[in-house]
Amino acid sequence: MLKSLFIVGVLLVLPLLSQGYAGQVTSFIYHRFDETRYPSTNIDAKIFAQQLEYVTAQGLEVITLGEVARRLSHGEELPDRAVSFCVDDAFRSLYDVGMPIIRQYEIPLTLFVNTAAVGSSGYLNWQELRELAAEGVEIGNHTDTHPYMVEKKPAETYAQWKQRIRQDILRSQQKFEKNLGTRPTLFAYPFGEYSAAVVEIVKDLGFKTAFAQQSGVIYSAHNHYNLPRFPMGGPFATLAGFKSKLAMRPLLVSEEDSFDPVIEENPPVLHLRIAGQQIDPQRLNCFVQGENRCWVEADEDKGPGWYQVHAAEPLTGRRNKYTLTFQSREGDWLWYSHPWINTKNPAKKVSD
Repeated sequence: MLKSLFIVGVLLVLPLLSQGYAGQVTSFIYHRFDETRYPSTNIDAKIFAQQLEYVTAQGLEVITLGEVARRLSHGEELPDRAVSFCVDDAFRSLYDVGMPIIRQYEIPLTLFVNTAAVGSSGYLNWQELRELAAEGVEIGNHTDTHPYMVEKKPAETYAQWKQRIRQDILRSQQKFEKNLGTRPTLFAYPFGEYSAAVVEIVKDLGFKTAFAQQSGVIYSAHNHYNLPRFPMGGPFATLAGFKSKLAMRPLLVSEEDSFDPVIEENPPVLHLRIAGQQIDPQRLNCFVQGENRCWVEADEDKGPGWYQVHAAEPLTGRRNKYTLTFQSREGDWLWYSHPWINTKNPAKKVSD
């Protein structure tokens, strides 16, 4: 649905906006390789190889998410156009299928590990993780038990929830230190779900950056704790889709209200401020998942540069998002996505 709407939007919108760029990184997230039993999170090994071949042939700079974090935390500019590759969950197929391709193209990789699963069926063990770390794979924290972090258990107080989430992450850090001799400074939210309260826990525990799963491009002024990654699984895991996402530029959103993606009122209204010159809001393409539509209006109450995003109907599903696209004067397509989480819809007990 989103793909077809985007194509229609491309045909209709005129280039009006010019934004200054101070570097960007397009990050891609993978989970499984040649595991056709799990189509939503799987990528065909041949397509994965084609993607890495394309990056190599184009001479694109590839950096780790750790380098992204270092530059952001030190106020350094990101490269003009760079790429990062990461994998979540440390499934066995990364070791058996993905890594030989990564080694062939000498691509740096960041791997986010949920430590309670290490050594269980279908996952890498600590010895294999030590091997990957020794050859340069960067290891990040993906919690211990891979929980739905934004949700409290029945009868659980806010203080109890906060302590449980905090202890889950700390337990994971302790396992990393025991088995790998280091504590990661990068964090990835399980299922891409976070809230303002979760972000505060992650910050307090000393992580430099945190990564979600909404689509989008990382830019130098981006919030450090909801960095986007383009998912490469299921119908999105194609060479054509990969190329089109690499061509994207970020829509420079300098402020979001609400930053918190947990839905309070459905449909939610998003207020955002876009850097650069004024935009005719009717020229911003807006997409929402499901049989729904969304649109953008000038936010006169907040002032110049502010816009508000509305949906016609309540958002469906557990996770949804508002995605905005726009074509700049230079002809670049700009992209921004804000995730939404409806905790009233039950979480499916499956891996991300």
